Amino acid sequence: MDADDADRIDVRGDGRVILYKRPGLKNPKWQARIRVPNAAGYKIVTTKTANDREAERFALDLYESLYMHVKAGGSVQSKTFKQVFEEWKKHVTTMGTSRGGSWDATIDRVEIYAVKFFGAYRIEQIGASEFSQFWAWRKSNFSKKQPSNGTLRRERTSLMPVFKYALMRGYISKLPETAPPKATSDRRPTFTLDEWRTIIKAGRAWVREGKKKSTWRDRFVSQQVFFILANTGMRVGELRGLRWGDLRTVKTDKAAHLVAYVRGKTGKREVVFQGGADIYVKRLFDLRKEELGQDPVPSNFVVCHKDGTAIGTMMRSFQSLLSHAGIPAEKDGGTRTVYSLRHFYATQRLSHDTSPFLLAKQMGTSVEMLEKFYGQTVTSTLAAQITKSSQTVSSNDSNQYPFS
Repeated sequence: MDADDADRIDVRGDGRVILYKRPGLKNPKWQARIRVPNAAGYKIVTTKTANDREAERFALDLYESLYMHVKAGGSVQSKTFKQVFEEWKKHVTTMGTSRGGSWDATIDRVEIYAVKFFGAYRIEQIGASEFSQFWAWRKSNFSKKQPSNGTLRRERTSLMPVFKYALMRGYISKLPETAPPKATSDRRPTFTLDEWRTIIKAGRAWVREGKKKSTWRDRFVSQQVFFILANTGMRVGELRGLRWGDLRTVKTDKAAHLVAYVRGKTGKREVVFQGGADIYVKRLFDLRKEELGQDPVPSNFVVCHKDGTAIGTMMRSFQSLLSHAGIPAEKDGGTRTVYSLRHFYATQRLSHDTSPFLLAKQMGTSVEMLEKFYGQTVTSTLAAQITKSSQTVSSNDSNQYPFS
């Protein structure tokens, strides 16, 4: 047996329990490297002994303990939720943008409450029971107001990437049961037409006021974003991820309409802007052209910070605008958010006899979902539209840059 073989022992003879000594040390202790069936990765620990037999007993005992731990759903590489969160956070921020734009809002949502509650838990110990306790805890732990069940469901969506990362890394063997309480109401808070007119009027003064507070650019960009959302029905994340190369015009017999190619949670689709709404995109184009000293390139984000990076959340700006307009954030037991603009678009289109089938395609949803959330509007519209046929519009793809 040569020196190398003397410093390495395959205890079980199958490569699962290996003892070895690190070279170059005066009095080296045996190190153990343990691999367990059906578990990703391996565990390396010191046996704290130079005695062969003691080291073998230590390693075999550890192997048996880890084997039972993994069989019960645990992981060889056990970490706390906080450790996994920090690792995941570093991973996604180095990746760049998420599908809908920045990861900032998702990270913040997890960090504020989930890390506080789950932080010290071993990641593999978190299951249905722990999540049930978490949702109950969240109901009485909040900064401003008690979260609705809808808010808890959005928090679950933010949490899932952390657990999926843990599964990918082998820290857990399966995703935990995370179901939050079911939403208690299908009605989604939005705006009346009069409230929207008030917001439009107040928005001009709100932007002008930003010049005194050095927030003009943030308010100007936010204003255009809010108007675009209310005139397209896009999801917030879809607009965040929109690039200049995703825009084109479609010509009909009567007019030309701006069309955006978006990528969202239901896949890829084209979204048509309401007539005249292209002015909001043009304002963003002109702003970027002035800042860059040239036209933005197709790969640039339409909605971005001055340095060109995607904007994460605009919730504070939205709340500021509502406050300036004197529009309450609370309505019908819910809180109006930026997402409420999508609901405003849906209710307005349905009240103007837009076909629910065409609207569902435009919004990347289904007629069933429209009926669920806007049933009071859909019912009369369905009766009027279900026998109608739509006219095919001709498109002109040559004009990819409508503002150059």
